[in-house]
Amino acid sequence: MLQHSIVRTVLITCVALSCRGGAAPDGAGAAAGSRDALLLAAAKVALPPDSLTAADLPGAGSPGAALVVTYCVGCHGLPSPKTHSATDWPSVARRMWLRAEWLPAEMGVKVPTMGERYVILDYLTTHAMAATDSGALPPGRGRETFATMCSRCHALPDPRVHSPDDWPIVYSRMERNMDRMGVPRPAGSEPGEILEYLRTASAKK
Repeated sequence: MLQHSIVRTVLITCVALSCRGGAAPDGAGAAAGSRDALLLAAAKVALPPDSLTAADLPGAGSPGAALVVTYCVGCHGLPSPKTHSATDWPSVARRMWLRAEWLPAEMGVKVPTMGERYVILDYLTTHAMAATDSGALPPGRGRETFATMCSRCHALPDPRVHSPDDWPIVYSRMERNMDRMGVPRPAGSEPGEILEYLRTASAKK
């Protein structure tokens, strides 16, 4: 996906800066600062905004929720487990842990142990977004546009996971996520088709 390419490019640049840093003692401090800034930028690519609190998490106070609070806020705001499907969370979590491992120790970013990672993944997948495949989507105008546009970044959410009144808010948040990730937004009649489909399909419980 596009965000993977962005992170890969940033990390490759970081490695190059790290290797060159020792070759120029007079500028070592500046090189290290640039490297750390790039690493931190990589850790912040396409990540959730600071909006949730610990009390907002499903199963708040559970071991999994507590570990998400402990480790995820080192680089960004708390992610909702419903941000991704159970299918997507393992790769997303591994990407986050890789970023954390790349960051310099002096930044103080905590990295979970292997045992803690299993607990975090179990928590995230248990409370993940309800997803579906394109063939199982309810029929309706805009179905194909929704499937094509939204599958670019994640598994397709079941339209019934939100109410008709909530979908415009969720859709606006997705557009902001696209902007942060550098993914082109739906254009022309596509936004209207997607929203019409989601509101109509979600009304059919």
